Amino acid sequence: PKAIEVLHHPFFWSSETRLSFLRDTSDRVELEDKNLSSGLLRALESIATTALGGKWDENMEPTFIANISRYRRYKFNSVRDLLRVMRNKLNHYGELPQEIQVLS
Repeated sequence: PKAIEVLHHPFFWSSETRLSFLRDTSDRVELEDKNLSSGLLRALESIATTALGGKWDENMEPTFIANISRYRRYKFNSVRDLLRVMRNKLNHYGELPQEIQVLS
């Protein structure tokens, strides 16, 4: 690849750009979730084991998991649910308890 193409790789994105991408991806997946025959959602979840390396809650602080579990139930082996958690916590960061905010 050309140098300019390499520089556009997500590895070189700013943290704000990465968060924005994940939020937008989560929004798109939520729209797909309403379509029961969604090929995109099936493809995304088909790589969950490889992409996540197991259950994603096992790699997070117990206080964070306790916090997110207060609002809804999540499938800890689901890419869609991990994206949803990231989007929700990004959008409601200011409402998080201080001990959760310092984890980020």
